[in-house]
Amino acid sequence: MSVYANRAILSLLNMTKEMFRKNIEIRRITKTSAMLIMSGLSPQDIPEYVIKRCIESQKIDGGFIGNTDTIWNIKLLGFFPEYHEQREKAINWLICGNGDEAGFGRSKRDMHRIPVTGLALYLLPEIATEENLEWLERTWLSELNSLTYKAAYSIMAFNSNDYHTRIEKNLIHETAEWIKSQQKDNGGFGPWLNHPVGENVYCTAVSILALITMNDDTYKDTIYKGYKYLCNTQLRSGIWPFHEIEDGASWGLLALTKAELYLEGQE
Repeated sequence: MSVYANRAILSLLNMTKEMFRKNIEIRRITKTSAMLIMSGLSPQDIPEYVIKRCIESQKIDGGFIGNTDTIWNIKLLGFFPEYHEQREKAINWLICGNGDEAGFGRSKRDMHRIPVTGLALYLLPEIATEENLEWLERTWLSELNSLTYKAAYSIMAFNSNDYHTRIEKNLIHETAEWIKSQQKDNGGFGPWLNHPVGENVYCTAVSILALITMNDDTYKDTIYKGYKYLCNTQLRSGIWPFHEIEDGASWGLLALTKAELYLEGQE
């Protein structure tokens, strides 16, 4: 693991402890913890009080606050087999009462969205259904080539479930090619090429994570350039300039570690 990844890990562990001390909403703490483990940290390195507070925040119906925090809590609890029962209750809550339309919104009353649905199916393949995957395909087709992160979440969901698109046969490949075309010369990604907000750690991280799931040498240079962008823009403290600091750093860390494994395997 590189010095960049180690910096991010140390920073995120410290932020997790500080957020807990300040009684910050648990969703931010559990999401950060889940992404630390996804990036290679041992579950035993997550403070026990984080898991305890997560369990204590679960509602009697099995859910938490909304769909998005429930998705991340399910992911986190999956690393702790002793909480299998609580995790199953959360899964049942997530997939029930979601309305007649396939897909997921940020809450039960929210419109169903590509980023939430793509994230859910990427993180939790066990809840993927043909209906949800087809919904994602149709919805991405209706918004084709709009935002890099929507494209990335769609690819990540499709590839993690070995889903072959049905309406447009080459949709996954064409979407990956579009993401590739949105990369800036410095390796970063924004919501789209030349978006006024500019490139950032989040859009760059999810874009290269999506291209890694393509398992195609065609995207090696794009992934490498994105990786170098993350290295070059990381602050010495281990974080990146991003509004919700631990969110940007968590995605940055995950992309760093996955890209390092991918690039090492390509050598």
